[in-house]
Amino acid sequence: MSDIERYDYAFDPDGDAWAAKLLRRVPTGASVLELGPGPGAMTQVLKARGHSITVIENDPAALQALRRLEVKAVEADLDDLAWLDGLRGERFDCVLACDVLEHLRGPEQVLNALSGLMQPMGSLVISLPNIAYAGVASALRAGVFDYADKGLLDRTHVRFFTRRSIEQLLMDCGWVPLAWEANRVPIAKSEFASYWEAIPDAWRQHLLTGWADFDVYQWMVVAAPARDSREWEAVNVRKEVGHLRAELQALRLTYAEENASLREHQKAFAEARQLIAGFEQQVELQRQKIQELSSEKSALQQACASAQAQVNLANERMAAMDAKSWRTRVTRFLGSK
Repeated sequence: MSDIERYDYAFDPDGDAWAAKLLRRVPTGASVLELGPGPGAMTQVLKARGHSITVIENDPAALQALRRLEVKAVEADLDDLAWLDGLRGERFDCVLACDVLEHLRGPEQVLNALSGLMQPMGSLVISLPNIAYAGVASALRAGVFDYADKGLLDRTHVRFFTRRSIEQLLMDCGWVPLAWEANRVPIAKSEFASYWEAIPDAWRQHLLTGWADFDVYQWMVVAAPARDSREWEAVNVRKEVGHLRAELQALRLTYAEENASLREHQKAFAEARQLIAGFEQQVELQRQKIQELSSEKSALQQACASAQAQVNLANERMAAMDAKSWRTRVTRFLGSK
Protein backbone atom coordinates (compact mmCIF):
# COMPACT_ATOMS: atom_id res chain seq x y z
CA MET A 1 0.00 0.00 0.00
CA SER A 2 1.44 3.38 -1.04
CA ASP A 3 1.43 6.42 1.23
CA ILE A 4 -1.11 8.20 -0.96
CA GLU A 5 -3.48 5.19 -0.85
CA ARG A 6 -3.05 4.87 2.88
CA TYR A 7 -4.07 8.46 3.57
CA ASP A 8 -6.68 8.94 0.85
CA TYR A 9 -10.21 8.73 2.20
CA ALA A 10 -13.66 10.22 1.71
CA PHE A 11 -15.94 11.63 4.42
CA ASP A 12 -19.09 13.66 4.83
CA PRO A 13 -17.96 17.21 5.75
CA ASP A 14 -21.24 17.78 7.60
CA GLY A 15 -21.29 14.37 9.30
CA ASP A 16 -19.74 12.88 12.42
CA ALA A 17 -16.51 11.62 10.87
CA TRP A 18 -13.36 12.57 12.78
CA ALA A 19 -12.08 14.66 9.85
CA ALA A 20 -15.37 16.59 9.76
CA LYS A 21 -15.08 17.35 13.48
CA LEU A 22 -11.51 18.60 12.99
CA LEU A 23 -12.53 20.92 10.17
CA ARG A 24 -15.33 22.38 12.27
CA ARG A 25 -12.58 23.82 14.47
CA VAL A 26 -11.31 25.98 11.58
CA PRO A 27 -12.79 29.50 11.89
CA THR A 28 -14.90 30.72 8.97
CA GLY A 29 -12.80 32.56 6.38
CA ALA A 30 -9.51 31.71 8.11
CA SER A 31 -6.26 31.48 6.18
CA VAL A 32 -5.00 27.93 6.78
CA LEU A 33 -1.62 26.24 6.88
CA GLU A 34 -2.12 22.48 6.59
CA LEU A 35 0.78 20.21 7.56
CA GLY A 36 1.08 16.82 5.91
CA PRO A 37 -2.30 16.77 4.15
CA GLY A 38 -1.53 13.69 2.04
CA PRO A 39 -3.56 13.70 -1.18
CA GLY A 40 -5.85 16.39 0.24
CA ALA A 41 -9.03 14.80 1.61
CA MET A 42 -9.43 17.66 4.08
CA THR A 43 -7.84 20.21 1.75
CA GLN A 44 -10.64 19.74 -0.78
CA VAL A 45 -13.26 20.62 1.84
CA LEU A 46 -11.32 23.69 2.98
CA LYS A 47 -11.01 24.80 -0.64
CA ALA A 48 -14.74 24.36 -1.23
CA ARG A 49 -15.44 26.46 1.86
CA GLY A 50 -13.43 29.36 0.49
CA HIS A 51 -10.34 29.21 2.70
CA SER A 52 -6.95 30.43 1.55
CA ILE A 53 -4.76 27.32 1.94
CA THR A 54 -1.05 26.58 2.04
CA VAL A 55 0.13 22.99 2.46
CA ILE A 56 3.44 21.39 3.35
CA GLU A 57 3.92 17.87 1.99
CA ASN A 58 6.87 15.72 0.96
CA ASP A 59 5.17 12.80 -0.85
CA PRO A 60 5.51 13.34 -4.65
CA ALA A 61 2.23 11.57 -5.52
CA ALA A 62 0.35 13.55 -2.87
CA LEU A 63 1.87 16.79 -4.15
CA GLN A 64 0.55 16.07 -7.63
CA ALA A 65 -2.97 15.64 -6.26
CA LEU A 66 -2.63 18.80 -4.16
CA ARG A 67 -1.46 20.94 -7.07
CA ARG A 68 -4.55 19.90 -9.00
CA LEU A 69 -6.54 21.56 -6.21
CA GLU A 70 -4.74 24.84 -7.01
CA VAL A 71 -3.50 25.47 -3.50
CA LYS A 72 -0.03 26.72 -2.57
CA ALA A 73 2.07 23.64 -1.94
CA VAL A 74 5.50 23.66 -0.32
CA GLU A 75 7.46 20.48 -0.96
CA ALA A 76 9.40 19.81 2.22
CA ASP A 77 10.13 17.39 5.02
CA LEU A 78 8.72 18.83 8.24
CA ASP A 79 11.65 17.44 10.21
CA ASP A 80 13.88 19.76 8.16
CA LEU A 81 13.02 23.35 9.07
CA ALA A 82 14.00 24.53 5.60
CA TRP A 83 10.24 24.62 4.86
CA LEU A 84 10.11 27.86 6.84
CA ASP A 85 11.93 29.58 3.97
CA GLY A 86 8.95 28.89 1.69
CA LEU A 87 6.65 30.69 4.16
CA ARG A 88 8.79 33.72 4.85
CA GLY A 89 6.59 36.72 5.70
CA GLU A 90 3.35 34.73 5.76
CA ARG A 91 0.98 34.52 8.70
CA PHE A 92 -2.01 32.21 9.19
CA ASP A 93 -5.24 32.29 11.18
CA CYS A 94 -5.24 28.53 11.68
CA VAL A 95 -2.71 25.72 11.44
CA LEU A 96 -3.87 22.13 10.95
CA ALA A 97 -1.56 19.35 12.11
CA CYS A 98 -3.88 16.36 11.93
CA ASP A 99 -2.23 12.98 12.54
CA VAL A 100 1.14 14.47 11.59
CA LEU A 101 3.31 15.03 14.67
CA GLU A 102 3.53 11.31 15.47
CA HIS A 103 5.40 10.84 12.15
CA LEU A 104 8.10 13.35 13.06
CA ARG A 105 11.37 12.77 14.85
CA GLY A 106 11.30 16.29 16.24
CA PRO A 107 7.72 17.54 16.71
CA GLU A 108 9.05 19.98 19.30
CA GLN A 109 11.00 22.02 16.75
CA VAL A 110 7.95 22.16 14.45
CA LEU A 111 5.70 23.42 17.26
CA ASN A 112 8.30 25.99 18.28
CA ALA A 113 8.51 27.24 14.69
CA LEU A 114 4.75 27.43 14.16
CA SER A 115 4.12 30.10 16.79
CA GLY A 116 5.99 32.59 14.61
CA LEU A 117 3.62 31.88 11.71
CA MET A 118 0.42 32.72 13.56
CA GLN A 119 -1.76 35.77 13.14
CA PRO A 120 -2.81 37.40 16.42
CA MET A 121 -5.48 35.19 18.00
CA GLY A 122 -4.62 32.37 15.61
CA SER A 123 -5.23 28.75 16.60
CA LEU A 124 -3.51 25.40 16.14
CA VAL A 125 -5.66 22.28 15.61
CA ILE A 126 -3.88 19.01 16.36
CA SER A 127 -5.02 15.41 16.12
CA LEU A 128 -2.86 12.65 17.58
CA PRO A 129 -3.38 8.90 18.15
CA ASN A 130 -3.68 7.85 21.78
CA ILE A 131 -1.19 5.12 22.70
CA ALA A 132 -3.09 4.66 26.00
CA TYR A 133 -6.01 3.13 24.07
CA ALA A 134 -7.17 -0.02 25.88
CA GLY A 135 -6.83 -2.02 22.66
CA VAL A 136 -3.07 -1.41 22.70
CA ALA A 137 -2.93 -2.54 26.34
CA SER A 138 -4.82 -5.74 25.49
CA ALA A 139 -2.39 -6.50 22.65
CA LEU A 140 0.56 -5.87 24.97
CA ARG A 141 -0.98 -8.33 27.42
CA ALA A 142 -0.57 -10.92 24.64
CA GLY A 143 3.00 -9.71 24.02
CA VAL A 144 2.02 -8.05 20.72
CA PHE A 145 3.15 -4.64 19.49
CA ASP A 146 3.01 -5.15 15.72
CA TYR A 147 3.19 -2.28 13.28
CA ALA A 148 0.71 -2.16 10.40
CA ASP A 149 -0.03 -0.15 7.26
CA LYS A 150 -2.38 2.14 9.17
CA GLY A 151 -4.03 2.61 12.55
CA LEU A 152 -2.58 3.38 15.97
CA LEU A 153 0.53 1.36 15.20
CA ASP A 154 1.07 2.73 11.70
CA ARG A 155 4.60 1.65 10.76
CA THR A 156 5.54 5.29 10.00
CA HIS A 157 4.79 6.44 13.57
CA VAL A 158 7.99 7.32 15.38
CA ARG A 159 6.49 9.08 18.41
CA PHE A 160 3.66 8.00 20.70
CA PHE A 161 1.44 10.19 22.88
CA THR A 162 -1.11 10.19 25.67
CA ARG A 163 -3.24 13.17 26.60
CA ARG A 164 -0.80 14.07 29.36
CA SER A 165 2.25 13.95 27.08
CA ILE A 166 0.42 15.96 24.37
CA GLU A 167 -0.38 18.65 26.90
CA GLN A 168 3.19 18.66 28.21
CA LEU A 169 4.61 18.88 24.68
CA LEU A 170 2.40 21.85 23.80
CA MET A 171 3.15 23.75 26.98
CA ASP A 172 6.90 23.11 26.67
CA CYS A 173 6.73 24.63 23.17
CA GLY A 174 4.81 27.75 24.19
CA TRP A 175 1.26 26.64 23.38
CA VAL A 176 -1.76 26.70 25.67
CA PRO A 177 -4.46 24.04 25.16
CA LEU A 178 -7.87 25.69 24.80
CA ALA A 179 -10.16 22.75 24.04
CA TRP A 180 -10.03 18.95 23.89
CA GLU A 181 -12.17 16.46 22.02
CA ALA A 182 -11.95 12.66 21.98
CA ASN A 183 -12.49 10.28 19.09
CA ARG A 184 -13.93 7.29 20.92
CA VAL A 185 -13.81 3.97 19.07
CA PRO A 186 -15.27 0.79 20.64
CA ILE A 187 -12.42 -1.67 21.07
CA ALA A 188 -14.55 -4.41 19.52
CA LYS A 189 -14.55 -2.36 16.28
CA SER A 190 -10.82 -1.65 16.28
CA GLU A 191 -7.82 -3.55 14.95
CA PHE A 192 -7.29 -4.83 18.50
CA ALA A 193 -10.70 -6.53 18.85
CA SER A 194 -9.37 -10.11 18.98
CA TYR A 195 -6.86 -9.28 21.74
CA TRP A 196 -9.54 -7.51 23.76
CA GLU A 197 -11.93 -10.44 23.49
CA ALA A 198 -9.18 -12.83 24.59
CA ILE A 199 -8.82 -11.10 27.95
CA PRO A 200 -10.86 -12.74 30.76
CA ASP A 201 -13.94 -10.72 31.67
CA ALA A 202 -12.70 -10.03 35.19
CA TRP A 203 -9.44 -8.64 33.78
CA ARG A 204 -11.32 -6.35 31.41
CA GLN A 205 -13.43 -4.99 34.26
CA HIS A 206 -10.29 -4.47 36.35
CA LEU A 207 -8.60 -2.60 33.49
CA LEU A 208 -11.59 -0.33 32.97
CA THR A 209 -11.99 0.59 36.63
CA GLY A 210 -11.33 4.31 36.92
CA TRP A 211 -10.14 4.51 33.27
CA ALA A 212 -12.49 7.06 31.70
CA ASP A 213 -10.47 7.38 28.49
CA PHE A 214 -9.98 3.68 27.77
CA ASP A 215 -11.74 3.95 24.37
CA VAL A 216 -10.14 7.21 23.15
CA TYR A 217 -8.52 6.33 19.82
CA GLN A 218 -7.40 9.88 19.01
CA TRP A 219 -7.17 13.21 20.80
CA MET A 220 -7.95 16.54 19.23
CA VAL A 221 -6.66 19.66 20.92
CA VAL A 222 -7.10 23.30 19.92
CA ALA A 223 -4.21 25.41 21.17
CA ALA A 224 -3.05 29.02 21.00
CA PRO A 225 0.35 30.65 21.49
CA ALA A 226 0.95 31.47 25.14
CA ARG A 227 1.23 35.17 24.24
CA ASP A 228 -2.43 35.12 23.18
CA SER A 229 -3.69 33.03 26.09
CA ARG A 230 -5.24 35.96 28.01
CA GLU A 231 -7.02 37.23 24.91
CA TRP A 232 -8.27 33.71 24.17
CA GLU A 233 -9.43 33.38 27.76
CA ALA A 234 -11.44 36.59 27.34
CA VAL A 235 -12.88 35.30 24.06
CA ASN A 236 -13.87 32.03 25.69
CA VAL A 237 -15.44 33.88 28.62
CA ARG A 238 -17.46 36.00 26.19
CA LYS A 239 -18.54 32.86 24.34
CA GLU A 240 -19.54 31.24 27.60
CA VAL A 241 -21.49 34.35 28.61
CA GLY A 242 -23.21 34.28 25.23
CA HIS A 243 -24.10 30.61 25.65
CA LEU A 244 -25.38 31.25 29.17
CA ARG A 245 -27.50 34.16 27.96
CA ALA A 246 -28.95 32.01 25.20
CA GLU A 247 -29.68 29.24 27.70
CA LEU A 248 -31.26 31.77 30.08
CA GLN A 249 -33.47 33.14 27.29
CA ALA A 250 -34.48 29.62 26.34
CA LEU A 251 -35.28 28.88 29.99
CA ARG A 252 -37.33 32.07 30.21
CA LEU A 253 -39.34 31.10 27.13
CA THR A 254 -39.80 27.61 28.47
CA TYR A 255 -40.77 29.01 31.88
CA ALA A 256 -43.27 31.42 30.29
CA GLU A 257 -44.92 28.57 28.38
CA GLU A 258 -44.88 26.27 31.39
CA ASN A 259 -46.13 29.08 33.66
CA ALA A 260 -49.06 29.79 31.30
CA SER A 261 -49.82 26.08 31.20
CA LEU A 262 -49.55 25.91 34.99
CA ARG A 263 -52.01 28.80 35.36
CA GLU A 264 -54.48 27.03 33.09
CA HIS A 265 -54.08 23.89 35.15
CA GLN A 266 -54.51 25.88 38.36
CA LYS A 267 -57.70 27.46 36.98
CA ALA A 268 -59.04 24.08 35.93
CA PHE A 269 -58.04 22.66 39.31
CA ALA A 270 -59.88 25.48 41.14
CA GLU A 271 -63.01 24.83 39.07
CA ALA A 272 -62.71 21.12 39.71
CA ARG A 273 -62.27 21.80 43.41
CA GLN A 274 -65.48 23.87 43.44
CA LEU A 275 -67.35 21.07 41.66
CA ILE A 276 -65.97 18.55 44.12
CA ALA A 277 -67.01 20.77 47.04
CA GLY A 278 -70.55 20.97 45.57
CA PHE A 279 -70.65 17.21 45.14
CA GLU A 280 -69.42 16.74 48.68
CA GLN A 281 -72.23 19.01 49.98
CA GLN A 282 -74.81 17.03 48.02
CA VAL A 283 -73.35 13.78 49.32
CA GLU A 284 -73.51 15.13 52.87
CA LEU A 285 -77.17 16.15 52.42
CA GLN A 286 -77.97 12.70 51.04
CA ARG A 287 -76.13 11.13 53.95
CA GLN A 288 -78.20 13.18 56.40
CA LYS A 289 -81.42 12.17 54.63
CA ILE A 290 -80.36 8.55 54.75
CA GLN A 291 -79.71 8.88 58.47
CA GLU A 292 -83.15 10.49 58.96
CA LEU A 293 -84.85 7.77 56.93
CA SER A 294 -82.90 5.15 58.84
CA SER A 295 -84.09 6.70 62.14
CA GLU A 296 -87.67 6.77 60.87
CA LYS A 297 -87.38 3.16 59.77
CA SER A 298 -86.12 2.15 63.19
CA ALA A 299 -88.97 4.02 64.86
CA LEU A 300 -91.51 2.39 62.57
CA GLN A 301 -90.00 -1.02 63.21
CA GLN A 302 -90.24 -0.42 66.98
CA ALA A 303 -93.83 0.84 66.60
CA CYS A 304 -94.72 -2.19 64.51
CA ALA A 305 -93.13 -4.49 67.03
CA SER A 306 -95.04 -2.80 69.87
CA ALA A 307 -98.31 -2.98 67.93
CA GLN A 308 -97.70 -6.64 67.16
CA ALA A 309 -97.05 -7.29 70.80
CA GLN A 310 -100.33 -5.61 71.72
CA VAL A 311 -102.16 -7.57 69.06
CA ASN A 312 -100.67 -10.79 70.35
CA LEU A 313 -101.69 -9.85 73.91
CA ALA A 314 -105.19 -9.02 72.76
CA ASN A 315 -105.43 -12.29 70.90
CA GLU A 316 -104.30 -14.18 73.97
CA ARG A 317 -106.93 -12.40 76.11
CA MET A 318 -109.64 -13.03 73.60
CA ALA A 319 -108.67 -16.69 73.41
CA ALA A 320 -108.72 -16.90 77.17
CA MET A 321 -112.07 -15.22 77.33
CA ASP A 322 -113.45 -17.47 74.63
CA ALA A 323 -112.25 -20.54 76.49
CA LYS A 324 -113.82 -19.37 79.78
CA SER A 325 -117.09 -18.56 78.05
CA TRP A 326 -117.18 -21.99 76.50
CA ARG A 327 -116.68 -23.78 79.83
CA THR A 328 -119.36 -21.64 81.41
CA ARG A 329 -121.84 -22.57 78.71
CA VAL A 330 -120.97 -26.24 79.00
CA THR A 331 -121.40 -26.12 82.77
CA ARG A 332 -124.73 -24.41 82.51
CA PHE A 333 -125.89 -26.86 79.92
CA LEU A 334 -124.90 -29.87 82.06
CA GLY A 335 -126.50 -28.27 85.14
CA SER A 336 -129.81 -27.91 83.42
CA LYS A 337 -129.87 -31.57 82.77
